[in-house]
Amino acid sequence: MKIYNKTLNEKFWSDDSFDPEIRQKLLAITSDFINELELDNVKIHDVTLTGSNSNYNYNDFSDLDVHVLIDYKDINENEDLVKDALDGKRFIWNQRHNINFRGHDVEMYVQDKDEPHTASGLYSIQDDNWLTKPSYDPPSVDLKDVYKKANAFVKDTQILEEKLSEVKGKEARELNDVAKKLKGKISKMRKRGLEREGEFSIENLAFKVLRNTKVIENLIDLIAKSYDKIYMENFKTFFEYYQGEDLLNPHMRVGKNIIE
Repeated sequence: MKIYNKTLNEKFWSDDSFDPEIRQKLLAITSDFINELELDNVKIHDVTLTGSNSNYNYNDFSDLDVHVLIDYKDINENEDLVKDALDGKRFIWNQRHNINFRGHDVEMYVQDKDEPHTASGLYSIQDDNWLTKPSYDPPSVDLKDVYKKANAFVKDTQILEEKLSEVKGKEARELNDVAKKLKGKISKMRKRGLEREGEFSIENLAFKVLRNTKVIENLIDLIAKSYDKIYMENFKTFFEYYQGEDLLNPHMRVGKNIIE
């Protein structure tokens, strides 16, 4: 895994200047995003690009992370309620749209204007200037530690995937609970790493390995499938019961029990 580069991503940056064509497209997408989230009457304080593509730690899997900054209180005093509602709408929007520029997906977010920002690179798409200009400062990271931490979650997810086909009812509920706890553990791991050492913490880099290799995506899919299996009845189909018999015969015996 490449974790640091000598230049900003040359697909989007020329020296310190962001590609004007991509900037205009991102602003157009943002306008549609705002309209779909019905934020027309809410003041937009800024539209920013953050994450790896505003820094030196991008790779082939890095998204273009676009954040729309608003004051949650402009919608409702209950900021937690606003965040939950907007997160749900944002998730649906990103699932519906598959926008990709030069091999990098666009991910849209809504953020409260007062939320602390920890990234060392932050660019205003709205105003076309740096808010926090990154500096070239290669970190000292032992990749063996990164993969060691990530591989523990990879193995746990594989075990759960292997069990999924065998469980039903109560067992499916238990697997669903374990999978959700595992996902929560991954999130807490990343949060601890960011708070302690920032973007280049072992924990945050392990999270990126899990994200880039689709482990987190598989875990989310596993949570959904195990939930469905909680409520699936173990009924056999007509054909499983009546193979070789005249199932479709209009004179088929009435009252034959088809459910064990």
